[in-house]
Amino acid sequence: MSDPVRRAPRSAAVVAATVLTLAATASTTPLDAQSSAAKPLRARISTTSYGVPHIRAADLAGAGFGMGYAYAAADLCTVADRWVTVRAERSRFFGAEGRRDARQAVTNLQSDFYWKWILDQDLIGKDLRQPPPAGPTPEARDLVRGYVAGYNHYLARIGVANIPDKRCRGQAWVRPISEQDVYLRALHTSMLTTSRWIGPTVDATAPGSTAGSPPSRSEEPAAPRLTMSNVVALGRDATDNGRGMVFINPHWRWHEPERFFEVHLTVPGVLDVYGGTFPGVPAVLLGFNRNVGWSHTASVPKRETIYQLKLIPGNPTSYEYEGAPRAMTPRTVTVTVRENDGRLTSRQHTFWETHFGPVIATAGFAWTGSNAYAVRSATMSARWLNQHAGMMMARSAEELDRAGRNYLALGWLNTVAADDQGRVIYGDRSSVPHVTDAMRAACVSSDLGKQLWNQQQLIVLDGWRKDCEWGTDPDAPVPGIFGPKRLPMLDRWDYATNSNDSHWANHAHQLLEGYDQIVGDERTQRSLRTRAGLAKIERRLAGTDGHPGNKFSLALFEAITMNNAVISGEMWRDAVVTHCRTLPIQQGIPEACDVLAAWDLSDNLDSRGAVLWRRFMEHVSPGAQPDLDLFTTPFDPKNPVTTPSGLNTANPRVTRALVMAVADLRVSGIPLAARLRDYQIEERAGRRLPIPGGSMSTGQYNLIAQTESGWVPGKGWRNIAHASSFVAWVQYTDKGPVARSVLASSQSDNPDSPHHADQTALFSAGKSKPVLFEEAAIRADPNLKVVEICRTATGATCR
Repeated sequence: MSDPVRRAPRSAAVVAATVLTLAATASTTPLDAQSSAAKPLRARISTTSYGVPHIRAADLAGAGFGMGYAYAAADLCTVADRWVTVRAERSRFFGAEGRRDARQAVTNLQSDFYWKWILDQDLIGKDLRQPPPAGPTPEARDLVRGYVAGYNHYLARIGVANIPDKRCRGQAWVRPISEQDVYLRALHTSMLTTSRWIGPTVDATAPGSTAGSPPSRSEEPAAPRLTMSNVVALGRDATDNGRGMVFINPHWRWHEPERFFEVHLTVPGVLDVYGGTFPGVPAVLLGFNRNVGWSHTASVPKRETIYQLKLIPGNPTSYEYEGAPRAMTPRTVTVTVRENDGRLTSRQHTFWETHFGPVIATAGFAWTGSNAYAVRSATMSARWLNQHAGMMMARSAEELDRAGRNYLALGWLNTVAADDQGRVIYGDRSSVPHVTDAMRAACVSSDLGKQLWNQQQLIVLDGWRKDCEWGTDPDAPVPGIFGPKRLPMLDRWDYATNSNDSHWANHAHQLLEGYDQIVGDERTQRSLRTRAGLAKIERRLAGTDGHPGNKFSLALFEAITMNNAVISGEMWRDAVVTHCRTLPIQQGIPEACDVLAAWDLSDNLDSRGAVLWRRFMEHVSPGAQPDLDLFTTPFDPKNPVTTPSGLNTANPRVTRALVMAVADLRVSGIPLAARLRDYQIEERAGRRLPIPGGSMSTGQYNLIAQTESGWVPGKGWRNIAHASSFVAWVQYTDKGPVARSVLASSQSDNPDSPHHADQTALFSAGKSKPVLFEEAAIRADPNLKVVEICRTATGATCR
């Protein structure tokens, strides 16, 4: 990627504004009152090109204040929908049977029942009444308090009827928020993987009950597809100046409330951090500060276990525990529903709770007269805000990792970091249930439990034995999870990386082994994308990648990580072409052989053959790692980067996949030598933007994982759902960090925003932008706009 074309000269002056008082209708709760501060909240928001807000304040509450205001100004409607979810009000406004979109796995009514259950348990209130590490730190409380005030300040200033975004303008479901809403949003983020159990939790109805609730599901909920993201941290032995570098590339959602937002927070002497965050979250989740840069990838440890319950004969709501009966606890919740005729009615549902957690029901986990099943999760907490507050203020990779060790609160993420001294650290600093291999062997006694472990590593423990309760480590911040000594870590001076495989091979020459299997698999085949990332690094350090020298510069880092090379093509293209030329002449053959022979082995926009190759790979092996019977050289755990290898063309799937790929294109009128730019398209703001990169099945490092359409004959792939998102390259220098970035999904999901497609167009063109980190660079931006906001503790305007 290269610099975008220079923009027009500096526009007119800085705009100064003082926002109006918070509306009297703003939602207040005891949480707000408990955390109120006497002094005013102040922030300066300097918005630069591409709509990036740089927020400067005297304290953390002021930084949160500016962040909440800036986000609301940029994309309020996107997060307003999420507030409706965590308040259990989707059915009230959108109807019981609706879904936000096709990706919402449960109906609005199921979602509302579940979140009302969370609310009625006072789960957030219980957390807030605890001291750290379980409860929020003062820093996290200040950020939340400020964020709420800033969001509400913007809403009061603009008024619901005047919101620029027509998606929610004038809607009754857009209201001021409370601190509880933000903590619930944080909980929602933490339990992203556990959310697959929402439906089964709501579906659980006691045998013989006539209470109205949705019927049990016919299938077990699939594990969420969190197989996407790349991070590379380089240390002093790998960079051209001996200081750290970080490549940040979460493959994430381009739309809906989980999309990334680019922001810069500065509190002089306390905090100076730039990066990406989620809507409604008062923290930078991945990025860099003056001393250390980091990113996350989805990690593989299991976050929950199922407990099988032996029920007391004749009483399906009591279960055996250590030879004695225990009664389940019923909890009935009530939600408001807008019926089809517009009337508001009330509906109720009863949850059944055990000391492990709620009872669930699916076809496989049926609640019968003799057995029931409960789920226990390690992610039902918002304490990860403490962890990210500490990470944002860290002054080294060690301090950043210490924040992880202190809280172990990330619900589903690895962390990889590099600092200005050239130190690199990888660690799984997430919440992992304390289930050792020995305990699993002793406590998974049922046939169902053994089957589910073998098939999907889902743990079903005996629920009638005390010795099958989760254990606790002395170094764990909260009970029931592994402490940091049981979790994997790398501490090096050359590199660490991860692309969503387990901890085992995040460095080609330091394989991490001996951890309990709940943490992740070891000595197993890596995905093609993991292998691609490791190969890029190893070739550079060996000086065999065709570039001068054997170290990374910032420019080379960007070029190598985003060159769109296709590792499956590098491995197999020649064998496929040779095999293709042996096939009988038929429609599309030998033309397809010639197209693939001439293909440049990339997913660049003008690559001819990339479309044909992707369809071949999607037919031959659609997953992240090809089946082992497709290779000629088997997997060798001593060589995870280069094995398995070779294509077994004797496998009939190879011929069948090639013929099917050719037919896909020919039948739908797509040339076999089609350019990618014509068939991978994002449509926004009235523009058709071609998108470089490729699919998981090809091993493409610049992953375009999911499109809203999937493959469409005659059109290709349309509208990106899940792909490279906030992409950044950071290098530490003697003068501080230097960085480039591109938010591929752009800053706002509002179709009418000027920042709905501007960075998407940059990404389409293979370009990035310089990150404006220093104050002088921010002030020099030709599109700079400045807003100063202030609010007293009583909600009055101040200057």
